Amino acid sequence: MGKIKVVTDNSCDLPSEWFKANDVEVINLKTLVNGQIKDLTTQQMFEEVKMGKKVTTSQPNPDEFEKMYEKILKTYDGILSIHISSKLSGTYNSATLAAQKFKGKVETVDSLTTTSALGAVVAKGVELSKTDDLRKSAEELRKLSLTVKTIFGVQTVENLVRGGRAHLIAGKLVNLLNVKPVLKGEDGEIKFHKIVLGFQRVLREIVNYVESYEVMDKKIYIAHVNAQQSVDYLISKLGNDYTFTVSPTSPAITLNAGEGAVLVGFLIK
Repeated sequence: MGKIKVVTDNSCDLPSEWFKANDVEVINLKTLVNGQIKDLTTQQMFEEVKMGKKVTTSQPNPDEFEKMYEKILKTYDGILSIHISSKLSGTYNSATLAAQKFKGKVETVDSLTTTSALGAVVAKGVELSKTDDLRKSAEELRKLSLTVKTIFGVQTVENLVRGGRAHLIAGKLVNLLNVKPVLKGEDGEIKFHKIVLGFQRVLREIVNYVESYEVMDKKIYIAHVNAQQSVDYLISKLGNDYTFTVSPTSPAITLNAGEGAVLVGFLIK
């Protein structure tokens, strides 16, 4: 297999310049306001929600993937297509349906995660793709996806509840008690890790969680929603042993995580 192109979707939270520098193609999940597709900034999205409008996301369909793959394969020999957990979105399924047309030239990977942790998987995918072996690269990424770690804090679970990402009763309980949830990615889904008092303790729990693992390549990926101060705290506490990649969240992640969220992802040895 010759030159391989990496493809992901825009739930992958990495700096915008990173995608260009690493020759990664991004397909977009659509943002819909009252059922109509709109291109919104983060602030515009929050305003739409405050006005009571129904803001949702929708995965790309197989035809969109097929057109993208056809265009890429005119200049590349293979495609490594890495996407948001199939338990959170239909994006991976759309990619897999489209890939069937290309007879082994497209390998799809269910990352079993999203946001900054998807960034960690995609970054590793870029590294593996340089070996020029498409199938082996995909197989290695699928193994890594089984153990990829995501840990994050949100100021409220209201957005997750609205988007069907957290259990309604748990959401009401957290809001009632005025405590903060620490959430994690596990088995491709969002689950509760701990409930603590105050967001500062959320950040401490994130630090403890990261330090409990041997992080692959000492690389940590952080995404946030207008929470640079929290990001700075995490970096200061985790120390100089790690390399950090920091990015604002994409619209799809912003919608579910909400203002002030911090999301940390990494691979483990």
